Amino acid sequence: MIKKLKRRFVATIMIILSLVFALILGSINYFNYQSSERQSISLLSVLADNDGVIPPATPVTPGAANPLPPDIFEREKTYSVKVNAATNLFTINGSSDTSQVSQEVLDLANQMLEKNRSSGALNGYRYLVVDKPYGQLLVFVDQRISNAMADRLLTTSLIIGSITLLVLFFVSLFLANLMVKPVADAFEKQKRFISDASHELKTPLSVISVNADVLAGDIGTNRHLGYIQSETDRMNTLVNDLLTLARLDADKTLGVTSTFDLSHAIESIALSFESIAFEAHKNYILKIEDGITYQGDAHQIKQVAAILIDNAIKHANEDGQIELTLKRSGDKIHLDVFNTGAGIPYDQRDKIFERFYRYDESRSKATGGYGLGLAIAQAIVSEHQGKIKVNSEVGRWAWFSVIL
Repeated sequence: MIKKLKRRFVATIMIILSLVFALILGSINYFNYQSSERQSISLLSVLADNDGVIPPATPVTPGAANPLPPDIFEREKTYSVKVNAATNLFTINGSSDTSQVSQEVLDLANQMLEKNRSSGALNGYRYLVVDKPYGQLLVFVDQRISNAMADRLLTTSLIIGSITLLVLFFVSLFLANLMVKPVADAFEKQKRFISDASHELKTPLSVISVNADVLAGDIGTNRHLGYIQSETDRMNTLVNDLLTLARLDADKTLGVTSTFDLSHAIESIALSFESIAFEAHKNYILKIEDGITYQGDAHQIKQVAAILIDNAIKHANEDGQIELTLKRSGDKIHLDVFNTGAGIPYDQRDKIFERFYRYDESRSKATGGYGLGLAIAQAIVSEHQGKIKVNSEVGRWAWFSVIL
């Protein structure tokens, strides 16, 4: 339980931090990209307004929309292409001698004209096409350096963010240990108390039980003596359940593990309840697949089956049906216990596995028990790396499934 609490704490912290980092880094990179795009578009607009000629440097006007730095045209590589009405290329950067221009620029100009779009991006260049009296003016700026810088910023921010999250992961582990330590200490004291108290109670209960049996042999049947024997048996059951939980909480839960015949083990424990079900007027059905083997603690697995069968018998309705099924499905083993009856409300299905929890107090008092059986079953199944599930239809049936 303590380990699960620490894992949840660390997982919650890391999810929150990851979302915050993703939001911050995503915002930084997004606004950097948008700023670069707006600057390129503004630069192209200035070129288009000046008929493709680089304007003289002008001071930046405070408060102007998207102001351009004074040296922007010295830092950015720009081109302007003028095309006549027949789309014949006649000047590039003010020169009609195309032999002095790289083939890349010529190809870009032709591709931009073929796209027949007023603006866009192509091969790392941002371009703008404007209609002029003499034809069309194409202006474009080389964005490959700024794109590479944006990619580097993204990569750097991801690396720094990942390293920071890794460091914060170990910090959160340290903080989780500090925060959970008082809870772990309290839980350890509770386990020790339950274990010690249970061991201390076993001796006087054994003495009471033995003396009650001796007295019964001397005086015969006696109503009050019967109450003593009955309540002693109930107390012995409670003490044994508490000791079982104490052992399950103690990280030394699995006893002797071995590969055993699970089909035979479940059948033997199930048949021991046959007479109980018959006397309770319940229809008891067994569907056990032969030849299923399993590696684990056979005694504990049989205890899980006994708990589920006992619960089904106690909570089945008069002349109701109880069905136990053991089968293999793929690489999993399914142990299902079904019974007709009142069922379990949806909001109670998780709570019934809590210790000492009984959702129907009046029925629990009538059938006995202290609300520890399902807690023990869940602990055993968890130790065997399995799962236990419950499903129900209120007023009709309940179904418990153990998956190993």
